[in-house]
Amino acid sequence: MIGFRSWPRWAWLSLLLGLALAAIAAWHFARQENARPPQAFIALLLPDQLSSRKYALAWQDAASESGVAMLQLTSTQLVEMEPAQRARIRGVILPDSIHRNISAALAGVLEEYVRGGGALWINYDAATENAGGRFLDKPALARLVGVDYLLYRELGKSMARSDLMLMPASAVRTVGIAPGRFQPYPAGGEAWLQASTYGYDQAMFSYLVTRGSFPGQVLAQGRDGSLIAGLRDYGRGKVLFVNLPVTFLRVRTDGLWLQSYLNFFNNQVLRLPRLASVPDGVGGLVMNWHVDAANAIPYLSMLERLGFLKQGPFSVHFTSGPDNNAVGDHQGMDVAHNAEVQGWIRRLQGLGYEIGAHGGWAHNYFAFNINEHNGAKWSSYLVNNKQDLEGVTHQPLTEYSAPNGNHPQWVTDWLRHNGVLAYYFVGDLSMGPTRAYIDPADMHGRPWAFPVSSNGDVASFEEAVRNKLPEAKMTAWLQSMARFAVERREARLVYFHPPGVHFYQQTARDWLEQTRQLSEQGVFRWYTMTQLARFLSQREQTTWQVGPAPGKDPSWVRVEARNPTSLARQSWLLPKCRLQPTLISGSAHIEALPDAWRVTAGEGKELRFEYMQPGGRLEGEGHD
Repeated sequence: MIGFRSWPRWAWLSLLLGLALAAIAAWHFARQENARPPQAFIALLLPDQLSSRKYALAWQDAASESGVAMLQLTSTQLVEMEPAQRARIRGVILPDSIHRNISAALAGVLEEYVRGGGALWINYDAATENAGGRFLDKPALARLVGVDYLLYRELGKSMARSDLMLMPASAVRTVGIAPGRFQPYPAGGEAWLQASTYGYDQAMFSYLVTRGSFPGQVLAQGRDGSLIAGLRDYGRGKVLFVNLPVTFLRVRTDGLWLQSYLNFFNNQVLRLPRLASVPDGVGGLVMNWHVDAANAIPYLSMLERLGFLKQGPFSVHFTSGPDNNAVGDHQGMDVAHNAEVQGWIRRLQGLGYEIGAHGGWAHNYFAFNINEHNGAKWSSYLVNNKQDLEGVTHQPLTEYSAPNGNHPQWVTDWLRHNGVLAYYFVGDLSMGPTRAYIDPADMHGRPWAFPVSSNGDVASFEEAVRNKLPEAKMTAWLQSMARFAVERREARLVYFHPPGVHFYQQTARDWLEQTRQLSEQGVFRWYTMTQLARFLSQREQTTWQVGPAPGKDPSWVRVEARNPTSLARQSWLLPKCRLQPTLISGSAHIEALPDAWRVTAGEGKELRFEYMQPGGRLEGEGHD
């Protein structure tokens, strides 16, 4: 027998090399197998050196409000991940304004990631610049997008265009945009709708001119045919391209686009769970009455005859002073000395409605004179309105609505420091309740903004009168808003002044009959601003993560949630499959909806449950 010592040197070297390679392979295998699962399946990709966290905070806040579990990764972290660990992340977001330059290594990793089955959301100007801040001849990820979208050499500054945004009606529904925000496009027949606005002539959006035919589903485009949003297959994965500066718009009170596409990416592309933004996951509307002067009082009796007082609760806001257009005109309600108005306020309060302030004491006089710089002079009008109403309700004022939509920043600051929880808002049109801000660092502690919903440039009954909107169209829009709230399990605000209802009484009857039936079915609720603001502030404290379920088939997902006070009435909406979710710990009610599973937490501070995503190989085989 030949001993080890007699082996030739080359044999020893071969053995040592083999052992080293085996050790390296075992180390890599162990690293991949034992790597900690991600705390979310969606990653927001940030540059290694972030000059400001302002826009990253905007994404973080949008994810929180949308109920999307999202982690943040740097470019280096993603590149250095083991492929198996990277594959556990279902979707990666490359945001505009933050990530204009990416390395060749990152570009290669992202393409490999999508080819292998991942989903990538590329936004606007992402990956369009070199390290020196100059535009590239071609974007680093152009092949994934599928169209040319950086035409600086050809068009110069004209490569960015401001124009109308068009969407097919089916895409408006798929992306989850509330009825009315898109209106018929006269030149497009029935195929296209155009984004509208409220209070302005036309809604114009900035996008990059594109060339080429998009090889996927077009979600939005410009009048020139440029792709504004589209989803395509690439390899085994998917690419979502959104050609709008959604991050920039978010911090300038037009956050609808960021949140809508984030929901679309989470819910439709990735089929991931979301934390509902309404109690118990039951959608509904906030009905906000603006009672602004003495001539509005007789119409409260009309609202009662139409059946408004049989439903609710509603948010009813009063302008309390003795004047309206000018000091001394005596056209106001004079709440402090008007027994009839006081009686109405107490009656509505007794029905569970929330009484709020509509502007500052003299509706038109206040609205026409305040601006960003004269808060010191006009804040007393807010004080007077607050005192008058609290003198009747004997409870703190928690809601506010701006007269004529005029809402300078100092008004928000005043509300914030005087215990007001929520306010009506004409920015962030068609969104649900949100923390509206210019600087995201100032978000926490601000009152909740409740954006107006509108049907084009009509949001209230009196505006419908001025625009000669047929009653049938007003009825159709209001009923579609109720259906939207039910189907999306979200909340939106609609508002009016009582006199305007006089011209749409049948619309009001039909709408209230619809909401009565939906309420009896348990799928619709009326909410007040205060109710939702308190719920959402509690919801903000909830931390939750979603990842692979330990020891189960990869299609199984585990959700873990905590709240320092209570998780009660927080609901998770899960993509529907045949297997019922499994409660691991905590208290929750699990129910099957037509298109989803709803898991609603009971009392307790912690909750864990698992479910299988649709298409898993065990679906239909019964429980584990």
